[in-house]
Amino acid sequence: MRFGWIFKTLILLTLCALVFGGGGWFGYQIIVKPNQISPEELVDGKRVPPHDPSLPDFEKAMKIKDARQPVEAREALQHFVESYPFSTKLREARKALGQVNTDIFFSAIPAPDKIRYEVRKGDALDKIVHKLKTPAELIMRCNNLEDPRRLRVGQVLMVSQTDFSMAVDRNAHTVTLFNKGKFFKEYTAVSWNAPAVKKGMEKVVVPAKVSKKSAWYNGTQVAFGTKEYTGSARWVELTAKGYTLYTEGGQKPSAGIGMAPEDMEEISTLLDKGVPVTIR
Repeated sequence: MRFGWIFKTLILLTLCALVFGGGGWFGYQIIVKPNQISPEELVDGKRVPPHDPSLPDFEKAMKIKDARQPVEAREALQHFVESYPFSTKLREARKALGQVNTDIFFSAIPAPDKIRYEVRKGDALDKIVHKLKTPAELIMRCNNLEDPRRLRVGQVLMVSQTDFSMAVDRNAHTVTLFNKGKFFKEYTAVSWNAPAVKKGMEKVVVPAKVSKKSAWYNGTQVAFGTKEYTGSARWVELTAKGYTLYTEGGQKPSAGIGMAPEDMEEISTLLDKGVPVTIR
């Protein structure tokens, strides 16, 4: 009887050893071993980062950009951003894509998404704006026009087609533009005085729209086309109270998001009343 009890105890101890020993072995294989650094992973005593399969495509896209082929570079960078959302080069690619997008947009560079318009007899800027359904300021900047009254018959205007939307990130303090649903450019705020996110509301998405655009010079609101407009501070007001985008250093609203002057000038030129906005 005593021998049977000892035998059962030994069997139980053996099973425990197998179970816990096996668990320890699997834990080592799954958790500890993968995080151990082999000699091959070290260079001069420093750990080598894991291989990023997106690097060849990133380098290819940047070579196209450096070769001053903006339309081709835009396609390559857009493909990269959409194909490699977890790439170590994603941030650099988005920055390069934003630069290429604005270079194409604010110039007369021909592109598949631009309208080619030839000025006709009797045309004025307002008339062209109505025909193309594009803001006057955007037409002027895209074609480097200083005086809209000096349009010539036969002059060719290249006008980018827009379907913008905007996303405001309350955590990253960024403003991102999308054109036709695709990433266009990301801007980082200089200052942030927008409403604080209430506890428990961190993941709530606030829908809004651009409600108004304005320009300020020495505390006075000025209109597009006046001589003061060129050096003015811009505002883009949203239907969400307290989220006005404004030029840092200029006329300041009671609450809002301060942007660098060159960034705010771009945003103000690109966006029009009614553009949808998502605040996250």
